Amino acid sequence: VVAYLVELGEAFDRAVASRNLEHLSDPLQELEACLRAELPDLFSNVVLQVLSALKELPVLGSRSSPFVGRPLESSVSGPPREVRRLPEWMPLSRMLGGFYVLHSIGEGGSGSVFVARRVEQRNDAHAPSFALKMPEYDGTVSQVLSEADFLRLFREEASALLALPESEPNLARFVTFDAGVKPKPILVMEHVPGPSLEKVLTRKRLDVAGAFSILRGIAHGLGAMHAVGLAHLDLKPSNVIVRDHGKPSATPVLVDFGLAGRRLRPGCGTASYAAPEVWAQSGKPSESDPRPADVYALGCLAYELLTGETLFHGDSDRAAVAAHLAHDGQPAAVEALRARTSTRALSAWLTRCLRQRATDRASIAELVAQLPAVQSACAR
Repeated sequence: VVAYLVELGEAFDRAVASRNLEHLSDPLQELEACLRAELPDLFSNVVLQVLSALKELPVLGSRSSPFVGRPLESSVSGPPREVRRLPEWMPLSRMLGGFYVLHSIGEGGSGSVFVARRVEQRNDAHAPSFALKMPEYDGTVSQVLSEADFLRLFREEASALLALPESEPNLARFVTFDAGVKPKPILVMEHVPGPSLEKVLTRKRLDVAGAFSILRGIAHGLGAMHAVGLAHLDLKPSNVIVRDHGKPSATPVLVDFGLAGRRLRPGCGTASYAAPEVWAQSGKPSESDPRPADVYALGCLAYELLTGETLFHGDSDRAAVAAHLAHDGQPAAVEALRARTSTRALSAWLTRCLRQRATDRASIAELVAQLPAVQSACAR
């Protein structure tokens, strides 16, 4: 319950900062499911009645005072939490292209992500929101690419996202790409509500059936990308959102396509999930098929989903990279699964994902076809 209350508190801060109380909807639904499962109805009904009233309270403060570069005073009791600040380069108007930035989702090695609305709808709490991504030219990439080349590659690969299918439920919808925005170009995607898979895994409440359901959805999303020649190139738990989490309709959705494209490029991927060929990248984009890198990352993510442990890790990114390069599909943790009858098929499936040579890995279509048999074996 504590984890859900903390998440609700964070959503409350975002709601006050953006003047949009819709931020409370999903955390309240998740907390409701948890309370009803763990408390008698009398107590859970009282708590939920009080908390639900938050959505009816007025939000005080000046609309002309954008939340830029300063922390918001927490309006709930308890330990202070850090609210993500908008970066110093953000215009005071908060306008980027035709979008108004509401708040930051986070920053990573591949760039910054914000929640935004169209400028003309910025004060409409019922207007659709979008995930706005801006590429980050960091120190690692600067060792192999000039900033001009980095931004050129970002523009070229972002334009390839036009080929994404619009009706695929396991992919966030591509909205637009604007290369002329200053200080950096922006990539705009559907903003998918719900917790990240990273948060879901932290709660340690997934059973085998739930884990395989999420795994199938992720694989289907990758399959839709691969069918049009695109690779995601940064698959990891924080880049999967579980829409309608806690409901029968729960659906994993791939988000953050800031590195997606038709070529491997320097800076693609994250240390615990990126394929060996990513670490061999020089300054020039590779002309080889990038899709097997997604297959490798899927193997890493599948192991984590089904065991609760990260497959490749270390005291530093360098140690994690070394672990990626020291096996040929059967790291010790995967080999250990082979010893048990129930996980032997899973071990073989993971090995087909994790081979060192990209050409030796299975395709997404082959892996999806094998998942029912793997799940059946694990359930014995």
